[in-house]
Amino acid sequence: MALSTQEMLLALRAPNAHWLGALINALDEALKDPEFGIEQRAVLQQLLGAGIVPASVARAAEQRFERFEDSFAELVPGDPSLDWPEVSVAAAPPSRPKLTLVGSNAAA
Repeated sequence: MALSTQEMLLALRAPNAHWLGALINALDEALKDPEFGIEQRAVLQQLLGAGIVPASVARAAEQRFERFEDSFAELVPGDPSLDWPEVSVAAAPPSRPKLTLVGSNAAA
């Protein structure tokens, strides 16, 4: 079943589409990388077709991804601009009361 672009965009709007968004984002980045060749695409296609990732493959993938992440830190060692800033979660501002206009259209 081939989906149109509009149908894919609609699927991404679903409240539970967080994994779909993450995977599409990762796939988009991989497809732009010339090193993500036909052999790696075949592995991905096989896993998607099977609908399961064997536990040993998942563990090996996690380790490989950690090395991939580490390679970014090696680009410019000690460069503080590569460090992720601390993100503080501020308390949500108090909500404003909803005002309702009430008027009278009664004839005098």
